[in-house]
Amino acid sequence: MESLIIVLIIGVVFGFICMSMAEKRERDRYVGFLLGFLFALWAVIGYTIAGNSSMKRARLVAEAIEELKAKK
Repeated sequence: MESLIIVLIIGVVFGFICMSMAEKRERDRYVGFLLGFLFALWAVIGYTIAGNSSMKRARLVAEAIEELKAKK
């Protein structure tokens, strides 16, 4: 019984870690929690490799272009 509780606690901790990573990368936070809960460290590695969503990358590029225009 104790091992089941430990596994659930670890799953919840990794779920919240992945949910936080997903929010920062502008991805679905609930999918992040589910993946973290089910796959733990593998999901953290996956989010690290996947990086930002394409929408966030496009927004960052647009902001960089606006900053360059403002400097001129």
